[in-house]
Amino acid sequence: MKLISMIACSAAAVLTSLVLPAVASATDVHCTSENGADITVIDGHTACRAASDLLGQAKSVGIDGVGYANATLGATAIGIGMAGGVGASDGAGGIPIALGIGQDAIARSSIDSAGDSDNAGDSRTTGAPLIAASVALDGSRAAVQTAENTVVCLGTGAFAWNSRTGDTCLSTPFGRWQTPVHQLP
Repeated sequence: MKLISMIACSAAAVLTSLVLPAVASATDVHCTSENGADITVIDGHTACRAASDLLGQAKSVGIDGVGYANATLGATAIGIGMAGGVGASDGAGGIPIALGIGQDAIARSSIDSAGDSDNAGDSRTTGAPLIAASVALDGSRAAVQTAENTVVCLGTGAFAWNSRTGDTCLSTPFGRWQTPVHQLP
């Protein structure tokens, strides 16, 4: 008898969710910048900003969060903030990607083209664009800064990757892992 009542209650719940109208509570804003535009949109606690020079492309999205993207020297910057998180990307060349999801999550990706000349002989950078990616979830922090060749992951849900050096870090509730830190000469 319990199985039949469980099936009946589940079917009633599914039918109720399909019949009654749902209320969407997420506020979303989108910003896109090309050819030197600087766009900012604010709607309550949701915001986005996209800025670029004549060569860059910046795209940012805020879905109940804050997205920021700044692209110069031909960069394609992407910043996404969702559910109270902040995603901020800033690139002088390359592709910086930052995704912050969840309350108080902060993801930051930064590419500095001046640092590209330091590794001119590095075969990993030949022909491929430099990518800096960071993802932070629920109160965590993730950051990539190519000028300092650093990746940082703090909290219980963070990931960061620098394509130039291969440096990567991952932070989970079970521990934190990071590729070996480069030693100074």
